[in-house]
Amino acid sequence: MSEKTAVFYFSSIYYDFLYQRPQQLFREWRADFTDSYEFYYVEYPAVMHFVARSFRHFTRSLTTPLLKKHTSNRDNPFVLTWLCVPRSFYGHALPQQISQSFLSFRLIESAVKRTLKKRCGKEQTKVAIVGSPFWEPFISKSDFDLVCYDYIDPLDLPLASDNYPVHEQHTKLVGKSDVIFVTALSLRDDALSIADGKDVVMVSNGTDAPFFEANKNSSEITDYTRTDRKTVGYMGTYWPVDMDLIYAAARELPEVDFLLIGPLDKQRRQTHHKPTNVFILGAKERKQLPAYLQMFDVALIPFQISTMTDSINPVKLYEYFSLGKPVVATATRELKEFDRGNLLKVAATQDEFVSGINAFLAYDATEWQESRRQIAQQNSWHNKARLIIETIQSKMNELLCI
Repeated sequence: MSEKTAVFYFSSIYYDFLYQRPQQLFREWRADFTDSYEFYYVEYPAVMHFVARSFRHFTRSLTTPLLKKHTSNRDNPFVLTWLCVPRSFYGHALPQQISQSFLSFRLIESAVKRTLKKRCGKEQTKVAIVGSPFWEPFISKSDFDLVCYDYIDPLDLPLASDNYPVHEQHTKLVGKSDVIFVTALSLRDDALSIADGKDVVMVSNGTDAPFFEANKNSSEITDYTRTDRKTVGYMGTYWPVDMDLIYAAARELPEVDFLLIGPLDKQRRQTHHKPTNVFILGAKERKQLPAYLQMFDVALIPFQISTMTDSINPVKLYEYFSLGKPVVATATRELKEFDRGNLLKVAATQDEFVSGINAFLAYDATEWQESRRQIAQQNSWHNKARLIIETIQSKMNELLCI
């Protein structure tokens, strides 16, 4: 039997999809903390697998619900997936009678238990870190010595499925958890309101600053030619973005190019009258992103203001800071703390948004850039991963002393 503590991260996204917080933490844990821990990344049950190869995968899932992930990560046996009927998938609801079926529930429940039996000895310490309320019905306190909730995003995130009772399962998951990790102040407030004295620990998002520094000149840009014009840019998904604000700023600054990096759908492209100085460059591979970011003279976080965006701690902020870029953002709660004049400018109106861009285009001191890089280094994924592991170890020691 292994003397190492087995840590299972029950993720909300596939390991190969949008390299985000779950994968970043998992990578850091696997790189630096395996002396005392075994780490497993448990993927969200995948409707795409079921639809694409339904009969073969369904038959296999009945006999062997736990399968090794066969993708580009073939050399990583610690990424686990189950090819069975999911209850839901990111809002793309399956028919009610399938997604909420007893069969679906039992398949996933069985897969969790088989995973623990296959991977762990009876006496081995087991920790669950749960990254989505979806998993709540399948996480039992009797199966794990410690249950942690990685409360990453607001519950009303558009990607969240409406095919399961997310608010109810969120409340139950908080109740089951010994520790709740939160990424934002609003999420902390919500957790504390229902946590009943449980440990709520702030672990905001982070960045891999060395990755951005090492790759800022490594990719050739072929879809935009840099001239002597200033460039302002946004990098990321578009669901919370105020496109009207971006286009209005571009019209007021016709001598500046606005570069938009990310997957903008055709419908949103057509509903706006794009100024000629806005360049929609589409989604890029992760390794290309630093080269595009390097071209920005000013980086943007133009989120629409809502209770939802107030609860988001944007990864892109730390990524922008990795290369020392000045940021102009709308006035969300998480970004206001960085509004110190020299790091980031928060704008409550369109005029303030344009004024902030102009101010950084006119002047951005070298020492300001260095301060941003230092913030990025302080918020490294390694530091975030270490904080979570140290909290888990402290809580385990506390429980053993009871």
